[in-house]
Amino acid sequence: MTAGGECAAESMNPTIMATLDSFESAAMSIKLSNRVLLETPLSEQDEWPSKLYGAPSGAALFKMGLSLFGSTQGVTIPTEMDPETGFPRPTSTLYVFLKDRNQMLDKECSKNDISFFKGKPNKVISCPLGKRKKDGTIDDNVYRNPLMAYGVVTGNKEEVLKMQQDIDLQSKGFKQCNAFIYKTTEEIKDEKVKKAACPDLALKDETVKASLTKKVTEKKEELADLEKAHGKLANKVYKASVAGADFSTAAMLKIGCAIVNGIRALPNAKNELAGLKGAYNIAMLLPRIKNIVKATGLYKDNLSLQYTVYKTMYQQIKGTYEIKDDEPTKQALLRIENAQMALAEIEPKLVLAAAGKEVEFSDYELMKLNVMAALFPANTALDQELRTAWNDTELAW
Repeated sequence: MTAGGECAAESMNPTIMATLDSFESAAMSIKLSNRVLLETPLSEQDEWPSKLYGAPSGAALFKMGLSLFGSTQGVTIPTEMDPETGFPRPTSTLYVFLKDRNQMLDKECSKNDISFFKGKPNKVISCPLGKRKKDGTIDDNVYRNPLMAYGVVTGNKEEVLKMQQDIDLQSKGFKQCNAFIYKTTEEIKDEKVKKAACPDLALKDETVKASLTKKVTEKKEELADLEKAHGKLANKVYKASVAGADFSTAAMLKIGCAIVNGIRALPNAKNELAGLKGAYNIAMLLPRIKNIVKATGLYKDNLSLQYTVYKTMYQQIKGTYEIKDDEPTKQALLRIENAQMALAEIEPKLVLAAAGKEVEFSDYELMKLNVMAALFPANTALDQELRTAWNDTELAW
């Protein structure tokens, strides 16, 4: 992940455009997490859960290198086209990384399986592998998504099926609300208008945790049978769950950075926006920024819910099955734990700032951003690849 390193760079040179980009990165993370949880079929022989941790493609690394260099210089470097305007737009390294993960899923996941489940009611949770079954595969099925595979390996299908329907409704609600906020060209001052497009979350963290938590068994012989029948599938669900929690935590970090750095960038907003040439309609951009910043709670609530779902899933599986963490999951779990602790320290001020209250962040709290920056990326190989990407450009250090 690259959220922290970029966050620290942005804290050196805070800009309104970087703040806006942080919210877009968080929105992308929420959508990717929902896709992994609800829309991606999974069997025990699939490799995509492990590939969620893999290094980005060469093209993505190049863009990430450009973007991260720009953030250290207080400038934004367009690497993507905005589908709404057709103009170039700045894109954060995290956004590029998440987009690369989406493209990996497009490549790795069976379009036939996706189409099959889209055409069936939610109660249809699996289909047979058929001729695709490989030697050594124990479970004959492809499951609708990791959430329903989790229901199978924990013996909690009925409760998880109910929860899936609620989470799915919430996911669709986020997409609707996010699109509404981004396409609005005037500042939303009427709360009734906002509430109509962005209703409060129906699901709460406590409800989700209670529904997904179930003591499977304590009998050794039953645990042995479970391990034999579902051990490989449980490992795949575990990897997908840890990766989902990692994405959600990275986005939480970006939201925290967006709030802190956005406040510091506001005094220079007019000068910064005046320097944008051609591609941006400033009259439309300013209200868009205000609307997005006001919607901080939407992002934070959705990310918190996702994090609770994924954390409950991987903790429950690890408490039931013989799960051995490899190096990528070890690093991800350490990042998640440390980032959540660091974010908790500044959470009270983030809540006030998100509500539009005047808040000053101390030097210590800004230093905390740099502490969190050390968490992402923890992968030194990815860090080296980013440096290689920088050195391949005319913007080398």
